[in-house]
Amino acid sequence: MRGSVEDSRPWALVPVKRLSQAKQRLATALTPAERAELARAMLHDVLAVLSRATTLAGVLVVTPDAEAAALAQRYGAIVRDDPLEQGTNTAVRQGLEFLQEQGRPGVLVVPGDVPFLTSLEIREVVDTLHRTPLVLVPATRDGGTNLLAGTLPLSIAPAFGTGSFARHLAAARARGIAPALMHLKGLGHDVDTPADLVRPPSRAVRTCAALDRISAPRRRPAPAGACLPRSL
Repeated sequence: MRGSVEDSRPWALVPVKRLSQAKQRLATALTPAERAELARAMLHDVLAVLSRATTLAGVLVVTPDAEAAALAQRYGAIVRDDPLEQGTNTAVRQGLEFLQEQGRPGVLVVPGDVPFLTSLEIREVVDTLHRTPLVLVPATRDGGTNLLAGTLPLSIAPAFGTGSFARHLAAARARGIAPALMHLKGLGHDVDTPADLVRPPSRAVRTCAALDRISAPRRRPAPAGACLPRSL
């Protein structure tokens, strides 16, 4: 745990379902083993960025999966079990309750399937959070929410899933809150559907390698040099 109780920096909260059950919307394109491999690689890349973000006080991962928990601990994250296994929003609520009990001032809820996020984007979100109580980053393709950030206690309930950006925005406006809306290239690109398997040039090394390995028979090769070394 990096941050003390007095630390004013927010925490990242990453909900992670069982890797064997991840990415069901890719079932028409990938085998169960390939989906698990991709989910594992994406979590690696997400945690690599968050664990090095000096603008965060720490990282909390909520998961029922032993492998995901061990991986999170390797990156220095705090891990909380998800015994209910009732979906992303329940896991997020459990994490929010824990952070509030610990007296943490703010949170960035970051899904584990946004491997193209960058440290600069995290810094931009945290800087924005200093000026507003709520920040939303929409997914580029499906109307989802790829980041929900706010001061604690969070002013709206988590409502992740397809179309969640509109739900989060409506919930905020119903409470008279005008959230900051940030359209960020890396954070905006998640991997949910077969169309998302064609990745952009990125420093998400593990995800790039996994996509190249499991998707090569299904698509044209990625351009040379598209997987770039991630800077520390």
